[in-house]
Amino acid sequence: TLFRSVEIIENNNELLLQLISDILDLSKIESGMLEFVYTDFELNAFLREKEAITRQRVTDGVVVLCEAPADELWIRTDKNRVAQVLINLLTNAAKFTPEKGTIRFGYELQGDTIRFRVSDTGCGIPAEKQAAIFDRFVKLDEFKQGTGLGLPICRTIVENHGGRLWVEHGSPAGTTFCFTLPTLAG
Repeated sequence: TLFRSVEIIENNNELLLQLISDILDLSKIESGMLEFVYTDFELNAFLREKEAITRQRVTDGVVVLCEAPADELWIRTDKNRVAQVLINLLTNAAKFTPEKGTIRFGYELQGDTIRFRVSDTGCGIPAEKQAAIFDRFVKLDEFKQGTGLGLPICRTIVENHGGRLWVEHGSPAGTTFCFTLPTLAG
């Protein structure tokens, strides 16, 4: 049908734009030109926005839960780059939790650090492949959309913010990614 054809074209356009964006980010990283623009924003409201976006991208059988403390938390960091990391991790969680399951994400304060986490109940990552997923162009499933650039770019963004990105659990049922950022009061 015409509607399905338009949907396929829009999906492919989105994938192409993401590929171009990833390649541009990679080029900026390699040339040392990746820029960061620090602004003040309230973290819980920011996470609720990402929750709404993720809910639109999953099927009815997948539950998306944002687990953020009730208190406001103003931080100063590059909002767009942190969004890029979270959206990448949430998109991966949705991709590997395709029909039924749960995606949970949130943060906790640990001294002068914010520790974010994104967990899913999807297919998981075999232990022997967990280190390789942060290498460029590595894909665990060739049949899933993506270029294998998202996690390496995310790791670089987090490290340039003075943090760390890692996979905490990867198998057999689901994955948990964590990353830290220093707390900069807004």
